[in-house]
Amino acid sequence: MSDKKQTLYVGCALSGELYTINLSVATGELGYCAHEQLPGLQKPGGAMPLTISRDRNTLYAVSRGEPFFIAAYNIGTQGRLQHIGNTPIETNLAYIQTSIDDSYLLSASFIDHHVSTYPVQEDHRISESAKHICDISNAHMLSMSPDSTTVLATGLGKDVIYQWQWLTSQANEKAPPPLQSINQLQLPEGTGPRHIAYHPVHPIAYIIGERNGTINAVRYNASGLTLVQTDYLPDQVDAFQAADIHITPDGRFLYASEKATSTLHLFKVRSDGIIRFEKLFSTENRPRGFAITPDGNYLVAAGQFSHHISSYRIDAETGYLQFISRLAVGQSPDWVEML
Repeated sequence: MSDKKQTLYVGCALSGELYTINLSVATGELGYCAHEQLPGLQKPGGAMPLTISRDRNTLYAVSRGEPFFIAAYNIGTQGRLQHIGNTPIETNLAYIQTSIDDSYLLSASFIDHHVSTYPVQEDHRISESAKHICDISNAHMLSMSPDSTTVLATGLGKDVIYQWQWLTSQANEKAPPPLQSINQLQLPEGTGPRHIAYHPVHPIAYIIGERNGTINAVRYNASGLTLVQTDYLPDQVDAFQAADIHITPDGRFLYASEKATSTLHLFKVRSDGIIRFEKLFSTENRPRGFAITPDGNYLVAAGQFSHHISSYRIDAETGYLQFISRLAVGQSPDWVEML
């Protein structure tokens, strides 16, 4: 019987390339499938944010080089990509994600200090008619909760978490952004809130602090935000450069990457959502991005400075990472998306 494959995509910023990679579901071995440069890219630059639509039919990739644009791809059989087209944009996007119903693309601009919503067209390309919410200092992520009621943004510059209610009725180009402000949560100065991972059951968002190495567990509801816990990455000699954060589908293990020490940190998650640091693991040089397979069995980390990705088996009992496989990709891989 043939080995079933898990498809994943890797954005490589310095070479401006998008890699399609296969991972063996049985063994965790990585295998090359295809790669291409973003069509229309004249000069690579910045990280390359990626996201897959909720229906798993479309991949979006951001050019932060020259020119700025959002590329859309149809995802075919065995994860093969077919370019649909590019949407020119006027801003430098650090993060993208589709709404739960795939009607909008949510984005954040670290450089331009705003978050935005872009309608998704019938052909799956992104509309140029973006609606911005400005004055969010160093906005790093705009993300919808699993129940689609809450949208959170991280403002790294002023250490603020922003919360909105998602207004599903406003779906035309003349309408304001489909976001109604609910609350803001001020974190301690120097936190640097960056990426968000949502608990699969509880209304808790885990927000990584880039500058102080914290994991902040924030409860969200229609009334606002409450900080319920702050846990810490272990002390280190180098200044913190905490980056990405993901939780396993069963909600038992939370992982965070730290670029300065090239490590992945495991936190155990209790049944009530409270976390506790467990162990750190060495990984690729400068792991800006990583992802967990949908079955929760494997983790794949990308090394910005090593130009490789590595796969790890997640122990079902302990959450410990066991190295499996390593594969060369393009220059400065910084984003991993699982199909």
